[in-house]
Amino acid sequence: MWVILTVALYWGFDTKSIGQKKELASRALSGTQVDVGPIINTAKESLAVQDLQEINALEGVVEGGAKDTLRVNYLKQLSGKWYKLQEFLIAGHYATLVAETEPTGEHWSIAGTTYIPGIANQDPILSKACFQGAVSALENAISLDPEQINHRVNLALAYTERPPEDNPMKGIQMLLNLDKKHPDELVVLTTLGRLAMKTGQMDRAKERLERAVELDPNYVRAVCLLAELYRQTSDLRADELAEKCELINN
Repeated sequence: MWVILTVALYWGFDTKSIGQKKELASRALSGTQVDVGPIINTAKESLAVQDLQEINALEGVVEGGAKDTLRVNYLKQLSGKWYKLQEFLIAGHYATLVAETEPTGEHWSIAGTTYIPGIANQDPILSKACFQGAVSALENAISLDPEQINHRVNLALAYTERPPEDNPMKGIQMLLNLDKKHPDELVVLTTLGRLAMKTGQMDRAKERLERAVELDPNYVRAVCLLAELYRQTSDLRADELAEKCELINN
């Protein structure tokens, strides 16, 4: 039932062309095929009383027919609440409702990245649903905002979290292709550096992260990752860079 509801809400919003709406709605439907209703009910059984009361109150407002602007605000709160509770499929579901109500590249990107942590779920059904939700949402973000590299990086990250059996390097290859097209793009360099660290390729990680810091000495993600890499490799520059990481993080 929730899928039908999201489609009805989507078609009620008229800032996009009919053709574009059909394409986005089709992608949303082909994303997660799991009925999230029973999952929400099961998750509620283990909630603290205060959390349950907050969620029920927000749901009541959303289901009470609030105007779109207010409704979107409460949907965002529901998504954020479930995200803090590490129920990423549910959080992604509500973020998707936001994107279907106000279909922008940013909203679809937020929906996609909300699903991504759930790909690591040990339950294969929930993991697959989060992966499908992330991919379909991020593809929507790219179709609406094709020049935004972050959307493409996040889509690649979804594939690195759950590599296709017939193409296990798909996510990495997507990032490498982005690196070829945008060799000085900080988010691409930093993402490749982080993944190289994760797989123990320290020399390659160092090359990419040092390049990112050279391009922008205050790019916090690269600075902090490079500080950690220096620490792990006993580089004498580790303490100095760790101090800088803390400074620009505050």
